[in-house]
Amino acid sequence: MRIYFATNRRYVEASIPPFKDRYNVEGPAIYRVGYAEVTKVADPVETPDDAFAIDSIYVEPEAAAAKAGDAEVLGSNAIFAELTHKSRVQRRNIVVYIHGFNSSFETCIQRAAQLHDAWLDGDAAPLVFAFSWPADGGDGLGFGQSGETGAKWKYFSDRDDAEASGKAIARSLRRLLDYLMDLRKQDIATQAEPCEQCIHLVAHSMGNWALRHALLSLRALIHGARLPKIFTNAFLMAADEDADALEHTHKLGLLPQMAEAIHVYHSKNDLALLISDITKINPDRLGNRGPSIIDGLDSNIYGIDCAAVSDTSVWKHGRHQYYRLRPEVISDVRQVIAGKALDQIEGRKPLRAGRLYRIQPAA
Repeated sequence: MRIYFATNRRYVEASIPPFKDRYNVEGPAIYRVGYAEVTKVADPVETPDDAFAIDSIYVEPEAAAAKAGDAEVLGSNAIFAELTHKSRVQRRNIVVYIHGFNSSFETCIQRAAQLHDAWLDGDAAPLVFAFSWPADGGDGLGFGQSGETGAKWKYFSDRDDAEASGKAIARSLRRLLDYLMDLRKQDIATQAEPCEQCIHLVAHSMGNWALRHALLSLRALIHGARLPKIFTNAFLMAADEDADALEHTHKLGLLPQMAEAIHVYHSKNDLALLISDITKINPDRLGNRGPSIIDGLDSNIYGIDCAAVSDTSVWKHGRHQYYRLRPEVISDVRQVIAGKALDQIEGRKPLRAGRLYRIQPAA
């Protein structure tokens, strides 16, 4: 399978993998694009973190324009052209993926491959476009590779890196938007039928913090205009964001402008977010109990309680990886992507019909 990516990580040509845990040498706003060829080598249920192997990584050559302030990396033209062509010809949806904290470039690609493998629309696998920001690679519950107390400060490093990466994510989204608009103009000029495939967004864990700053940067890039609606669904998975984030336009409150529907998957027993809440002196987390209020929010924002299906087979996941590993959650997402009416999705129990649901464990 082919996983497309953009990243503002530092590129080291002779290294494997070629992207490291610091920013691009030209600054955090500069990104490179490419794709990775990935092979499924094991059952993700049996080996949830080692089921996919990266065979090769192709990086588009960096254009001179990449170093000219806000000028875009022209190599993205080829990547977006291929991505969009495949979506149209093969009738496949696109999933834009922003990973969480404590993640290396390899981890990002492997987890994107899990979405490619599991988040099907019918029998069709989506095309996955992952943005990898320079989180510190590591193990365990976000405490870095050693898990020692001192290494927990990597959490704050990742938080700063996610925030600083917002402009690079925004620039890649704007490039995608520009490309889609150009294609739409071509369709109108040639009287072709518009593409019926959908683009979905998924942000996991601290990727939601990066998403907040991407939305703010994107609004600045388009000079304060209303953000374009390009996503059919936005899936906020185990979001390491404030519980009131969707209430405020200086947080995630701009997201309803870009997505037709926003689905907040949360779990009160998510250990990684409990650590974020208690030891990092953060406010209540969106990924623990969902939005702090539901009345007054955009009517297309929904809360999905995953507390009963958050356990996975690996203790160090801390009930934080259910979005890619629990069959009940994967089934729920697939039904959403397929356009099934929210009250008719199998495996859900309505808590407040039309707004709040709980995923039940499979029998």
